[in-house]
Amino acid sequence: MSTNPSYYREEILKPFFKYVKSGESFYVVGAPSVGKTRLMDFVMGDDSDAIWAGEEIDRDQVKNKYLGEDAAPRTWLVRVDMNRMRHENDWSFQFYELLLHTLLLTCNRCLNMEKIESLKVDLATLDAQVIQSKDALMAHRFLEMAVNMICQSYNIQICFLFDEFDDTYKSMPREVFAQLRAIRDANKYRISYILFMRNLPEKLRLPSENESFYELISRNLLGIGPYSAMDTFHIVEQLEKRRDYELSKENREWVWEVSGGHPGLIQALFILLKEKSPDAAQMQNLDWISKQDMVREEFRKLWDGLLEDEQKDLPKIAGGDYGSVSPATGKLLLAKGLIKPYSGRMVYFTPLIGCWLKQFGGK
Repeated sequence: MSTNPSYYREEILKPFFKYVKSGESFYVVGAPSVGKTRLMDFVMGDDSDAIWAGEEIDRDQVKNKYLGEDAAPRTWLVRVDMNRMRHENDWSFQFYELLLHTLLLTCNRCLNMEKIESLKVDLATLDAQVIQSKDALMAHRFLEMAVNMICQSYNIQICFLFDEFDDTYKSMPREVFAQLRAIRDANKYRISYILFMRNLPEKLRLPSENESFYELISRNLLGIGPYSAMDTFHIVEQLEKRRDYELSKENREWVWEVSGGHPGLIQALFILLKEKSPDAAQMQNLDWISKQDMVREEFRKLWDGLLEDEQKDLPKIAGGDYGSVSPATGKLLLAKGLIKPYSGRMVYFTPLIGCWLKQFGGK
């Protein structure tokens, strides 16, 4: 079960699992506080809202919907938390051991698969030997062995999901990128890499420095933007239950229109309604809304999480000067849903951000 409805984030998950199904690698970019962690939890079957509600969790629910019940159990989504990697020793060893150990953790989550116990034992043995050796070459070879065994002997497709990968993408040695490509080529269409990032890969390092790996992801960009109207209303409904405060239909629609679907703004506007009970004139006054502390704080967090080039070019949208926005920055702002096309021009996802920028200038 899940507290999120079946349509949750369909605009993202449909292309997401289309890539997964075809065995393609891709990268995902999203703005700060846009619900990326919630989305990844939902995909992985670690729905925090379901846990909070005390519901039974079906870890394969999302995979079953988008991949089908036959393919879902044999598709592993391997979530790699780069914060768990230690850097004081050899970089390559730490990275390969982390991938090997994460494969073991993923295997431990699988409940219904033939011969799973044997695979668990094999992976645990390989990981233990690598940890004991602290040898980078052994870690690399054993990772290759584990991947080949999973893909070829067990007919499982592996999708590595790398969260917050910008710093790693900048600093990872080029030979490690080449080795990841080689592992994928040895198991073509059974291995894919999914990178969750804030910047474009070509802005983080020259494509020539990791050309073979860059080719895997460069044409496949997926953006995470604000919520759709349906998802926004669902989030508002959850807030009403948690805060024990019911909104009118008109106020729910107001939250959607003013927030533009941004998760942080949805919460801020809900709190504003609950704690300040603004009158009709105030609710139509975007300047007044943008000055409220909880709204200002959400915009501050959003602004602080933007890249320097995004901070430079985002204010140009208010003046209709999209033509002077650099192509790379425009690509990012569109992918992150911070701007959108409307009547032949680019506008903000919510006019509220224009008022905030005018009054506070990004401060």
